[in-house]
Amino acid sequence: MRVTTIILAICLLFSTIAAADQTSCAVCGMHPDAQSRIQIVLNDGTKLDLCCLNCTANYMKQHPNTKILSIKAADYMTKELIDAKTAFWVVGGSKEGTMSAIAKWAFAKKEDAAEYIAANGGLITSFDSAIETTSKEAHHVHSGHDMSHMQPGAQLIYNPAFGDDVFHTHPAGMWMVNYKFMYMDMNGMKSGSSNVGTNDVGYNRHKQYSYMMIPTTMTMTMQMMMAMYGVTDELTVMAMGSYQTKKMGMLMDMGPMSKSGVTTEAPMETSGFGDTDIRGIYKFSKYLNGSLGLSLPTGSINEVTAMMGKTYRAPYDMQLGSGTFDLKPAITLSMTTDDGNWNFGGQAMYTWHPANNSNGWSYGDNLQAMTWISRALGPASAWFRLTYNDTGSIKGQDSEIAKIITGAPMPDAVTSNYGGQRLDAILGISLTKGPFSFGVEGGVPVYQNLNGLQMKTTWFLTTGIQVMF
Repeated sequence: MRVTTIILAICLLFSTIAAADQTSCAVCGMHPDAQSRIQIVLNDGTKLDLCCLNCTANYMKQHPNTKILSIKAADYMTKELIDAKTAFWVVGGSKEGTMSAIAKWAFAKKEDAAEYIAANGGLITSFDSAIETTSKEAHHVHSGHDMSHMQPGAQLIYNPAFGDDVFHTHPAGMWMVNYKFMYMDMNGMKSGSSNVGTNDVGYNRHKQYSYMMIPTTMTMTMQMMMAMYGVTDELTVMAMGSYQTKKMGMLMDMGPMSKSGVTTEAPMETSGFGDTDIRGIYKFSKYLNGSLGLSLPTGSINEVTAMMGKTYRAPYDMQLGSGTFDLKPAITLSMTTDDGNWNFGGQAMYTWHPANNSNGWSYGDNLQAMTWISRALGPASAWFRLTYNDTGSIKGQDSEIAKIITGAPMPDAVTSNYGGQRLDAILGISLTKGPFSFGVEGGVPVYQNLNGLQMKTTWFLTTGIQVMF
């Protein structure tokens, strides 16, 4: 649990930072960046803080009759507020702007603007011209032709290949559709944090583990389709379904009295649709969102397999669903640097199985804590993350699966041989092209402490493609 404490402490630190700054954009709710912030002062003295010129243009469009006393913008060089209408505005260039593909920065001094243009390109223009460019860009984006209005680091959050979803929100009216293919490889067994070889397991051979059916390898593939929609700028809803294929290789040991000894058994295999997740995600601030998911039991818990000439209900890890309605609350903290090049954060999620399923059992509850850091590299991004899972043993028992224990004993039929702790280290990379993103990530466990005797995870891979519109 020490790893959990460290990761949750990181999340708490992020939360404290987020809570310390209550200033938010009057239009979109985001925290204004130091170099792009704007302040509108109304005739009655009311001050409105805005995150960028885009939100300023939106506010002026939505409130055409509001009397504005002054508009101030952050000087790109000093980050101090200056008169926006007398500032030298640089539009365009190689550097992307805040919430905009076309950069728009204010400068108090013309020589500073010229120096910026020499390094990054762009043109000096007036405040009115910069506002006009913003309005045209917004119309182009809302027409559904271009998703490049996102910040440079947007692909760090809206990522196609994260094996563990980083829950985030989308602007109102925006869709994101994502397809992922996941592969997991398991090879060999562990008890606690110690490896257990197949020679240490044998039926009635006076060994520590007496099982007739000995798992040696297991692979799982999962194809997932997810859709997200921004109901409002603060609320996003999502739904995700999956199709799974599981395959387990086994040895059969009939005991010391058997002439056949230890033989290779035909692999056990199941496949079909898994459970369906629905979730609502609410943005509390630029950094913090909370979400609540509900897992619907659409995956089968009645898969069968043949062993030793008999048909049994397949063990728990070969079933396709949980058979229960599961609640999945989560809290996510995500921060992007002012230049949009770095993103880092943490997420904690709990999966609660409130009752046993119709077959008399339920998976153990799970606490997942994740932290990551990612870097934008132009249209590409790369990331490193750590994910820690702490899962309880199976509760209850399936009377049909229990028949394996007496007929063809194997560790996967024993409920105490499930759950434990695992820490994964994961690297990934993705590429964004217009509204499309492609990505791949791979990981390995760096720590496993498993309950009872179980197959151990060796490596896993996720690839994904998505479109936003």
